[in-house]
Amino acid sequence: MLENYFEKGDKFLSLYEAYGRNPVIFNRVIENYKKGLKIQPKNILYHYRLGYAYHLMRRLMEASSEYGKILKLNPPCLASEDDLKLADRYAPRLFVNPKEFFKLKDLVAVIHPKKPIIAYNLFWEDDIDYPGDNDPSDHEVVWIEFNKKKGEVTGVYTYFHKAILSTEEAVSDANLHHQRAKINVQWGGHGSLPLRWEKLHPEVIFEKIGKRIKIKNMAQRYQELSKSIKSPFHPLARDWPKKFTGSYKDFINFSKNIELRILLKKKKMVITSKWPNAVINRYFLNYNYFPKRQWPKYPMEET
Repeated sequence: MLENYFEKGDKFLSLYEAYGRNPVIFNRVIENYKKGLKIQPKNILYHYRLGYAYHLMRRLMEASSEYGKILKLNPPCLASEDDLKLADRYAPRLFVNPKEFFKLKDLVAVIHPKKPIIAYNLFWEDDIDYPGDNDPSDHEVVWIEFNKKKGEVTGVYTYFHKAILSTEEAVSDANLHHQRAKINVQWGGHGSLPLRWEKLHPEVIFEKIGKRIKIKNMAQRYQELSKSIKSPFHPLARDWPKKFTGSYKDFINFSKNIELRILLKKKKMVITSKWPNAVINRYFLNYNYFPKRQWPKYPMEET
């Protein structure tokens, strides 16, 4: 019965993320997780699932409460000098379009305690697609996997509008550039792209419900954004560009560098934990954000 509650909760959460914010489906998510947690109140994984679900709905007080329970059961480790050096060593080389309107305002590096991988959580001032969502930031993620003994990058993963992108070329290039992967960032929407992203056909995989959903590629996003942003006359977008001006070649020009090491050194927001969204919420940011998945390889953070 316990597994049934959690399995049902997982499936409803996947349906919620795959097909939009349906309050009926969301209520089923919460109902099943709560029933499971009544039977097993110290199940950290499902406290996370419940907190993540609340966070997706922007019910931040309830999300924070669940995140607090997670971190009490499984406390993070604040960054040592070695951790700061590790995060600095593998910090990606970030490149944006010269016309990028929003600034990168925060960076939180979360080191996995058991697996050799770091989640670089990027927080942009906003996302040009959604001026009306009232989130004071746009959360994106880049993950760098490494071999600590050899000091080499073994995996580069980026979050691109719900899809997880990865290429072998990105890994090779990182090791040719002192273990620093090159990451390009889409104008306005901040979807993160590994080297040789052009060969990919992005799709989102929802394993719990056996669903694969194709998403818009860069050419399709250019076609839309070169005509108009989603809400050009929204009050919150009054100072924003109303569309991308320029050719597709201009759109995929990633020539402006943002040095992540400066933000790491300035704010020192580095921590070791299996639960990035929880530690970001409870330890670092005093503003809300729309949470993304925590790790690239482990569906629903089953670590």
